[in-house]
Amino acid sequence: MTKTELLGFIGKYSLGGNVESVIWKSKDNSITTDFVSTDKTLKGIVKMSNSNIQDSELGIFNTSQLIRMLSILDNEIKITVSNTSMLVNDNHTDFSFVLADLDVIPKSPKLKMTPSFTTTIKITDDFINKFVKSYGALPENDFFTVECDAISKQVTFGYSNTNTNRISFNIDIDGDDVQPIHFSSGLMREILVANKGIHGSIEISPVGLCKIKFNTSTYSAEYYLVSKELGE
Repeated sequence: MTKTELLGFIGKYSLGGNVESVIWKSKDNSITTDFVSTDKTLKGIVKMSNSNIQDSELGIFNTSQLIRMLSILDNEIKITVSNTSMLVNDNHTDFSFVLADLDVIPKSPKLKMTPSFTTTIKITDDFINKFVKSYGALPENDFFTVECDAISKQVTFGYSNTNTNRISFNIDIDGDDVQPIHFSSGLMREILVANKGIHGSIEISPVGLCKIKFNTSTYSAEYYLVSKELGE
């Protein structure tokens, strides 16, 4: 396994430090983790193939610490798991990372029912670049707004009924019209950055949920993000 691939997996769930404690489930040369953000507005599942970790369940309590320790190693790494720790080494250096009891890791909640997703936005390189730059230009806005009707198909930062600084850009969207619906711009930015260079999709449900999906030959990632009310 390469460190680059493992860090790609970690980045897709940790999302800039929004998720720290997870369980890695290693089976048949793949690693999977279900996770939930600290504020409980995001849940997801990420899977990576090409793993050399033996079949096991690993409690990772402090993901940021693991990232810092991985930074000291060369790119080709090997991982060995014991009951209490994970030994990671390259040809010159090794470290031991203490594993957490699985009971102390927050459990990702199950969806009581899967709603109908009636509208789909295509995630392209252009969409990611515009979203990230718009977020950087208006970082004080903690949400972005999607709206789709006969007149406009747009993502807006700074959406308001009053006169405010705002940025809107057109999107490639299919399906039903969408009344203005708001989601966390910070979490969406981290999702897009972690999956930069991968085309995906955002599916929106009118009940106030969106599903974001990405797939490559190495990774699959699926996120569920709860809508926000203005003023939250």
